[in-house]
Amino acid sequence: MALAQLQLLAKVQLEKEEKLQAQYLQALQFANNAQQKYQGLANYRTDYIRQCQERGAQGVQSRQFNQYLNFITKLDQALEQQNMQVQQAREVTEKRRVAWVLMQRKRKAMELLIDKELLAIRLRADKVEQKMLDEIATQQYFRRLQAGSY
Repeated sequence: MALAQLQLLAKVQLEKEEKLQAQYLQALQFANNAQQKYQGLANYRTDYIRQCQERGAQGVQSRQFNQYLNFITKLDQALEQQNMQVQQAREVTEKRRVAWVLMQRKRKAMELLIDKELLAIRLRADKVEQKMLDEIATQQYFRRLQAGSY
């Protein structure tokens, strides 16, 4: 494959890698936000239960107690849903991280291939130059022999 084609392919892979990195960072941010929402909801539930216990110690009507229990049940459901969202966000984040890492590996492999191709080009050029220098030296040697300098 020609060097220019390899370099173009490496550039395309770098662009893909940068896009995958941005997607990974976005997913990571989403997962962190989801985790913070979960933690906030869990803290709110804990505070709400503590407040209910304090009010219950003072005496509460059964209707009000049932309202507290219903609301705690709704908080539990919300926590469960938020936990599922956190888990899904983590899974998406991991998939995007893996895709990004794989693209990094492909790009690095392509860069290594380009480096090898550049080295091969340089070695061929050095060989051609050495051959030309040898040819010039040989011609000079034969000219001197014919001129009788030796």
